[in-house]
Amino acid sequence: MIQDFKFVKKGFIFKKSEGEGWWQSHSMAPTAIIWNGVIRVYFGGWDDGPVSRITYMDLDPNDPSNVLAVHDSPVLDIGEDGMFDDNGVFPGHASVIDGRVHLYYTGFQKGHKVAHYNFGGLAVSSDGENFERVSKAPILDRKDEGLLVRAGQSVIKNGDIYKTVYSIGSSFTFVGGKDRPTYDIAYQESLSHSDFSSVGTKILSCDYEVEHGLGRPQIIEIKNQLFVFYTRRLLDMKYFIGCAAIDGLGNWVKNEDIFSEVTHSKDGFDSEMIYFPSVVFVPDSGRYFLFYNGNGFGKDGIGYLELSLTL
Repeated sequence: MIQDFKFVKKGFIFKKSEGEGWWQSHSMAPTAIIWNGVIRVYFGGWDDGPVSRITYMDLDPNDPSNVLAVHDSPVLDIGEDGMFDDNGVFPGHASVIDGRVHLYYTGFQKGHKVAHYNFGGLAVSSDGENFERVSKAPILDRKDEGLLVRAGQSVIKNGDIYKTVYSIGSSFTFVGGKDRPTYDIAYQESLSHSDFSSVGTKILSCDYEVEHGLGRPQIIEIKNQLFVFYTRRLLDMKYFIGCAAIDGLGNWVKNEDIFSEVTHSKDGFDSEMIYFPSVVFVPDSGRYFLFYNGNGFGKDGIGYLELSLTL
């Protein structure tokens, strides 16, 4: 049985003011964990390339609109020249596994006949700030199921099993004035945090009548049920978020009603995009928050929703 939950919009949190150097704009692709008693949100900051590097901010777990600190240097820089992540990195999702922060991330590399390639990497930290890549090569590399995109992965550990969801794609399509990647969502299980099979099971497919990609999925358990939250790259460029849950028969069923209380603002920071969802559970209060990007893939900042368990 799929739980009947609803998210409600709470408000705006943070926007990067104009800067210089490595971080000039954007707070792209937020992903949240509970770390040392606060909500730590990792995200990508853009230079003028634009090239993204990952940093973080800490939020009050009782009031996420209260920004406690913003880290002023990258915790994960771009990869070496020629590597899969030499032209940008941004978070897939961060997970606390066995006491360490596992920062699963997407690496960008420029192409010649296509704009870019995206494959998945992993960096691990014991203190949440100093990260070390487990490999210079991607842990989700090019395979037949995803020839151009195999990234945006989210991983949770259940017993000895690592469960992961990620985006897969092998083509581009012309949308919103430029070629953009198309992708669906796959799932697989592993006995390792960084070693995955060459093929997973496609669990969610893009509806090409209305959208061109389902991106950066997050797998999370809510009230003893597995959910996947993901981005919906809509053809009208009014990007939104989606959700699916696993039913009693083991099927993944889309549940768009969970966002029936959430709409784009009329003229605010999220009037065009509600994008890149990341859900975190706060144990002390029993509350669930969903962080997301507003317009311009996070150029206009980060906002949040809260899960209402009483609706």
